[in-house]
Amino acid sequence: MIRSIVASSLNLRFLIVILAVVTMLAGAAQIGQMPVDILPEFSLPYVEIRTEALGLSAEEVEQLITTPMEQDLLAGVPWLDTIHSKSVEGLSSIILIFEPGTNVIRARQMVGERPGSGNISIRRGSGRYLQG
Repeated sequence: MIRSIVASSLNLRFLIVILAVVTMLAGAAQIGQMPVDILPEFSLPYVEIRTEALGLSAEEVEQLITTPMEQDLLAGVPWLDTIHSKSVEGLSSIILIFEPGTNVIRARQMVGERPGSGNISIRRGSGRYLQG
């Protein structure tokens, strides 16, 4: 089978050269229309929310800050895929992973616009709310 392909290609070499040139021209025409990303993003879009709660134990941080933020404030964020959280002594960290293709700036804006998301730490009597 390969022998017949090689033999046909040698017999019709003018046609093979024309096909190769047409393929290269089509590729060159498409290069101008391709989106170019200088630094492509391979990781999923995510937003991290850290809340300082100085003087609170890990259990108190979990009960007073992390769980209410996960359940009440962040559950309805559009394009949200997964929520990961970690509570340690004096610090709550919530990582929101969004669907592939989500604009990170838009995702941060949606998280920041959630009602009360910036006030949960103040309302609970703890420290600062930091969005990263």
